[in-house]
Amino acid sequence: MSEIEKRKSNIVYQLRGLCAHCATQSRKQHMCPVQQIALRVKQLQGVPLVVNSQFKGMLWAAK
Repeated sequence: MSEIEKRKSNIVYQLRGLCAHCATQSRKQHMCPVQQIALRVKQLQGVPLVVNSQFKGMLWAAK
């Protein structure tokens, strides 16, 4: 797993902790803005910026 994928997974995990249903992995259907934000984070794509073998962020492509 790349550094960006690890960071995205960590962010999604933390976001899900903001919703009681998502945090407990409840199967109950609910309207949750956290799920929408987590989905958008998962879909982020770009080119990793690595300086001196350290991950420094992402370069985004203009669409």
